[in-house]
Amino acid sequence: MRAIKKYFLPFLLLSLALPASAATNPRQDIFTFIFPAPALRQSLQAVLPMPIEQNNASFSGRLLLNSIDQLRIHDNIISVHGIVSGKKLSMHTKIAGQNINLKLGQVTLPLACDLHLRFDNKKHQLFVTPYFTSSTKKPGNPGNVLLPLLAALGGREYPVDLSRLQSFSPTIGKKQLNIQFKPVQVTTKNNQLVLGLKPEKKKSR
Repeated sequence: MRAIKKYFLPFLLLSLALPASAATNPRQDIFTFIFPAPALRQSLQAVLPMPIEQNNASFSGRLLLNSIDQLRIHDNIISVHGIVSGKKLSMHTKIAGQNINLKLGQVTLPLACDLHLRFDNKKHQLFVTPYFTSSTKKPGNPGNVLLPLLAALGGREYPVDLSRLQSFSPTIGKKQLNIQFKPVQVTTKNNQLVLGLKPEKKKSR
């Protein structure tokens, strides 16, 4: 899951480089930023193909997220549909007590992934739990061999690094302001990701 944390989940942060809508929060001390699903999908498409690292000793080869066809945000879940491929795949198994190395070559699999979001208000920490399923489930599809690899990555909660959101250093005139933010809200609404940031302190130098 290490590569997913490095490449896939941080799209929540990388999307900050895209135009976002700033909304008025009932609490005057909180900045609210709104990121529509199409903008998040566009940010992901720009960095594909994306490696997915797996540590299953029964398999060797490379896993890649090749494309994203759909991205929907709802009920604190980001649902992604796309294509995953495996390159130079081999499966290591035992048959009748003999070690067998089955070369699978290159396979592809239409994939559905639900990223369940949970924000810990006390720790100001975002957690994501992925769940992977095939979006076709066709018997005999060679790509089905990828499902055990992906399933092993899912169902576990992973922290998302929000440190890139927590500092902002604009220059006004000859002064550089160091503004520190604290994440206080991560929710979903109307196919949008909503981030709430609260300024902690300001310093000039």
